[in-house]
Amino acid sequence: MEGMSAPSVSARPSAVGLGMPQVPRVRRPREEVEAAAPVSGEKRVLLAAPRGYCAGVDRAVVAVEKALEHHGAPVYVRKEIVHNRHVVDTLTERGVVFVDELDEVPEGALTVFSAHGVSPAVVEEAAQRNLRTIDATCPLVTKVHREAVRFAKQDKRILLIGHDGHEEVEGTFGEAPEHTTVINDVAEARTVQVEDPDNLIWLSQTTLSVDETLEIVSVLRERFPNLQDPPSDDICYATSNRQAAIKSISPECDLVIIVGSANSSNSVRLKEVAAEYGASRAERVDFANQVDESWFEGVATVGLSSGASVPEVLVQEVLALLAEYGYGQVDEVVTAEEDIIFSLPKELRAELKRVGDESRSLGGRRRDVGPVDRGTQAADGRARRRARAVRRGGTRRGDTRVPQRCARLDKPPVKQATSIDCEMPHDGRRTSGHNGTTHCTLAAQTAK
Repeated sequence: MEGMSAPSVSARPSAVGLGMPQVPRVRRPREEVEAAAPVSGEKRVLLAAPRGYCAGVDRAVVAVEKALEHHGAPVYVRKEIVHNRHVVDTLTERGVVFVDELDEVPEGALTVFSAHGVSPAVVEEAAQRNLRTIDATCPLVTKVHREAVRFAKQDKRILLIGHDGHEEVEGTFGEAPEHTTVINDVAEARTVQVEDPDNLIWLSQTTLSVDETLEIVSVLRERFPNLQDPPSDDICYATSNRQAAIKSISPECDLVIIVGSANSSNSVRLKEVAAEYGASRAERVDFANQVDESWFEGVATVGLSSGASVPEVLVQEVLALLAEYGYGQVDEVVTAEEDIIFSLPKELRAELKRVGDESRSLGGRRRDVGPVDRGTQAADGRARRRARAVRRGGTRRGDTRVPQRCARLDKPPVKQATSIDCEMPHDGRRTSGHNGTTHCTLAAQTAK
């Protein structure tokens, strides 16, 4: 069909590369760095929060760990479970085998689908090979998949904003390939051709920059005024929150360091957002040993954050290095609260219930929230818009909390919010919105 583009498929990729072992750096001493470019004023670190693991990544990693614990090695994982070198290396050491395609998995073996999701074709292939599967797809990605299926059934042309070759885009595209066109960037938004410009709807990869997505949508809407919005926002709440935190600290920073891997879309976007919002310099590293001490020359304020697939231990290692170079004052800047825990995959929940493992199964809201997660919401436009959405009655709410919807950018939930069956923590009820459609309640614990 005219206007359709498919995610790029390379020739047979090699097995997931784990990289070389870390080699200790021979670093210049602090005194030499300071002498090269003296710093006026007090050295400090602005530590962004929220940062690191989102609920979807935590769910996927715990799923693999539980599979190892209860079934033993090897456990096969299609693609990287999440896009982080440290996580992949650590799980490999424990007996996880990462593969590119299912034909590399012995017939009947236990196999986990990554947090980025898979297409129906992959699910069918797993069934044909009699693989025992655990689907660790992030529930927010699953939501987008279901939207694609629904709109394809309505014979709509789907403009999928995302990056060719990313597993999430491949999975979503695979749900409705005959109805989907991938839009990689603004340039493609300006040139894409469609057969029926009055029958269009856009969806998005969940880990994109909010600003990038809205810019592309703006261009598309100029060309196609009848372009429809998705019923709920596709950008992951964690992606949005981490970008908002970086936006808040970047204007004050001479240097921003993002911890995250090169194939992590959300980590790469954080570095780009930092540069766009005023940081004099922005860098991305996988590990502390990749930080170049020359970056500290003349730098008074360092901003620090991490992508949504990065364990906190890697951030702490960077903080330790910064302290060695005089950045011992750490001010944590909290712009949002995240306490959601997703339920583990249903295949794993059944097994855990059978053996009496209650250490982690169902989702909910964290009870052990510390200062990083318990901060007040930022007093910016996004927070105010969310509050207004609650007052308009789009979702239920408790006395003081602003609930987090299944996914959001900035608009009120006036249309149907697609249920996720629902891996999100909520009270199990549905409520009718003012337009008569059904919402997942996702209410706070205090909801009546």
